[in-house]
Amino acid sequence: MTAKPRILVTSAAGHTGAAAVTALLEKGFPVRAFVRREDARSNRLRQAGAEIFVGDLYDMADLRRSLLDVQRAYHVPPFAPNLLHGTMLFALAAEEARLEVVVLMSEWNPHPSHPAPVTREHWITNNILRWMPTVDVTYVNPGIFAFMYFLGLPALQHLGLLALPYGDGLNAPPSNEDIGAGCSRWGRLRTTSRRSRDDRPRTSSRSRDDT
Repeated sequence: MTAKPRILVTSAAGHTGAAAVTALLEKGFPVRAFVRREDARSNRLRQAGAEIFVGDLYDMADLRRSLLDVQRAYHVPPFAPNLLHGTMLFALAAEEARLEVVVLMSEWNPHPSHPAPVTREHWITNNILRWMPTVDVTYVNPGIFAFMYFLGLPALQHLGLLALPYGDGLNAPPSNEDIGAGCSRWGRLRTTSRRSRDDRPRTSSRSRDDT
């Protein structure tokens, strides 16, 4: 019987990461959960059966170690001003590790002319990850997460109005659990590589210890 591929989930203690870890474990996949620190959330993932990796997503050495003996990944880049830098590091590490597929969490409306710098960086990363020569990529562009609506409850209580910035637009708010379950399913799918896994060249001649 062929062993199931090991899957790395980054930001594993977060909203969709934890849900994806749980869904993958329920299907019998070995999961490595990349977290920033040990806490109650990481302990729950360990108790569920995940292997916990504590590290820094902006550290190439940590990324390389986290991807040892991993075949697939669900990458959730931190929503931060250095999103582009971090996602490019992960793409380099993923190609070097010869992953089969990366499922990438993006956002609702990435666009090159969006007024928000982080949203423009999402658009850049979505396009640049397509340049990985041997790693398949699945992009996840959900609507505004359902939990975000609850942040407006104090204003609703005081003003009697839930103000949303949609204009005439529509949004179907997905739950963290639904997004995580969907991402775990895409990560489980067998992909058709652009090249044979055995024939793919390594992208760097540097030693893994060379940082």
